[in-house]
Amino acid sequence: MKAKRILLLPSLALIICLAGCGVKIVNTTPPTFPASPTGTYKLSALAELKNSAVQADSLEAFVVIDGQQNPMTLSADSPNLFEYNYQAPSDKELTRFYYVLNFVQKTRDQSLTEVQIISDIYRVILPNPITLSLQAPRAAIGTRTSVLGEKFAETDIIFVGSMPAETIFISASELQFIVPEVTPGFGHKVEVRSITRAQTAGYLRVDRANPLSVLPSKLTLQSGQRVALAFALTNPAPYGGLYINVTTDIPDCIIMPEVIIPEGARTVSATLEGGKVGSGQLFINATDIPELVIPVTVE
Repeated sequence: MKAKRILLLPSLALIICLAGCGVKIVNTTPPTFPASPTGTYKLSALAELKNSAVQADSLEAFVVIDGQQNPMTLSADSPNLFEYNYQAPSDKELTRFYYVLNFVQKTRDQSLTEVQIISDIYRVILPNPITLSLQAPRAAIGTRTSVLGEKFAETDIIFVGSMPAETIFISASELQFIVPEVTPGFGHKVEVRSITRAQTAGYLRVDRANPLSVLPSKLTLQSGQRVALAFALTNPAPYGGLYINVTTDIPDCIIMPEVIIPEGARTVSATLEGGKVGSGQLFINATDIPELVIPVTVE
């Protein structure tokens, strides 16, 4: 079925041609798209020149979506291929569109004539957009937190503001990252970037660096194995010492001692012992200090 609606550009006194012209419009937009993290989809069409009477440098293409005429750009990779990046509404599942192509063609008497051709009407099915979210709305510099979503890859990198963060691939639905040294006290945009993805997950309120640090930042041990955890403060422990409450969501897998940094000291070590096989996290808390989370696996 040919398009019934013809959009004429005001500056052109041209011939309308639906068939038999020197150019054919070939739709190169796929009928379905994979999910786009940004909600942007590329519509494309090839202007196939049938004879030398058409002046190739005069080609001008538009795509009409929902009655709105949008200019297309010439691809740098393929001659006479026109493209348009369509930002699809989040609630739209099907889009109908057609192309308008303007060009100049020589007639038999060698005069120049402006011609416009209209394509068939096409449709494309749009998938639901990918939704990303932050595990927590705020975190301190140097702490670990997560972005939740789908279709993550090991090559994905998380940016906090303009700064890349140390990114840890957990699964296709979770990426963890260490909050880099950005300006504290502000909300910073968190973005997942890869070759095909550049999508904002949200805004993270970044607090000052935690005065307490723990090494290692991730634990893997065997059942019955003992591993030392080192706790360090940026300033000496207060009067009476600093009690550190270490808990876990896998109590059958980890045997934990009591941890106290002595008064005036900055460091202390404690020994954990592996119990039953399992994986989870250690939650490290102390008065007026943001919580630290340490992933742990007992094999």
